Amino acid sequence: MSKTSKNTSLGVITGVFIFFLVLLGTNTFNEAYIQLKHSVVDEHIHAVLFYSLELIVLLFIAYGVCKVISNINEQKFFVKINYMLFYYMGVALLFLPLLHGLGDALDTTHDWKIIPMDVPVWSAMGTFLLIIAEIFRYGIRMKEEQDLTV
Repeated sequence: MSKTSKNTSLGVITGVFIFFLVLLGTNTFNEAYIQLKHSVVDEHIHAVLFYSLELIVLLFIAYGVCKVISNINEQKFFVKINYMLFYYMGVALLFLPLLHGLGDALDTTHDWKIIPMDVPVWSAMGTFLLIIAEIFRYGIRMKEEQDLTV
């Protein structure tokens, strides 16, 4: 298989992945944005803080996924930035349900249940990304050892 066909198939797979990621994230993002807008209008500062933090975490995860895919498209696999992105995205996914729970506990004026936050699913995805991060860290170490022996 030529380098061009590899990049084309990776581009198609990336496009399909981003499409499904957008489908999954749109509802959560829209619900959080609507709640944020209502909180700003009603001047509920603590709710604005928690909704804003949730949106920032979701946007960071979207940025991380796009950056990792971009690095892979550039044939940069086992580089420190990919490891760091997977690690921080995993931590962010583990942090998201905690943030959502704190918002639910501290803000009694809004219905936090309308934003889906299935803790086991988010925690499993976060843990999976941490496992991927460790695989990348191991790959970086193996690459460095190989570069030293050559």
